[in-house]
Amino acid sequence: MHKERGVQGEAIAAYYLQKKGYILLTKNWSCKVGELDLVMQHDSTRVIVEVRLRSPTSYGAGFETVGWQKQQKLIRAAKYYQQKERYWGDIRFDVVSITLTNNKTAKIEHIDNAF
Repeated sequence: MHKERGVQGEAIAAYYLQKKGYILLTKNWSCKVGELDLVMQHDSTRVIVEVRLRSPTSYGAGFETVGWQKQQKLIRAAKYYQQKERYWGDIRFDVVSITLTNNKTAKIEHIDNAF
């Protein structure tokens, strides 16, 4: 169930960002230090996108769960990505927070250059 929701969230985020002109390079890029949900290209910048899918809750929005430790893990994984893929251009970190309502409508919040 958890993995299925993750796949659903990543598909929604990828579609949303592609409509904004981003190009999807890969999903779920993984290495020994972590996983990158989406790797996209936007203009001349490689964008690492962390996707958070939530149902309406009093626990807060998805982007609020990307704390300092998670940010550090993503940064380490991105450095590994740069070396493995031999990419030395600009990288930025975005967060896409998706809240699904009862009628399956998605509210999307995109924070570019989140950290």
